[in-house]
Amino acid sequence: MMSCLKFTNARHLFLGNVGADHAVFEQGASAGNVGNEKLVQQKKANPVAVLLSSAMMLRHLQFPSFADRLETAVKKVISGGKYRTKDLGGTSTTQEVVDAVIAALD
Repeated sequence: MMSCLKFTNARHLFLGNVGADHAVFEQGASAGNVGNEKLVQQKKANPVAVLLSSAMMLRHLQFPSFADRLETAVKKVISGGKYRTKDLGGTSTTQEVVDAVIAALD
């Protein structure tokens, strides 16, 4: 199994483990949400790492245009500054960030 580890400029960690027959894509523990029930209950968990892991999975499944669209939408939302979770200096909920990413999809 081959592992791929990536960081975004905002220090989000996401990774993929790819083998001959199986592949797993996930946010890394240092993304800040893993094991933090308080963030989940308050709906303030940052969804960026899991969204970018999804883009990595789409690329692995041979859907590069969909992966590019998702990555571009995430970057547009984060760089726009209006929708950010607390760890990125904002006040948005998890769902608000996800909704903004969906709206930003081309």
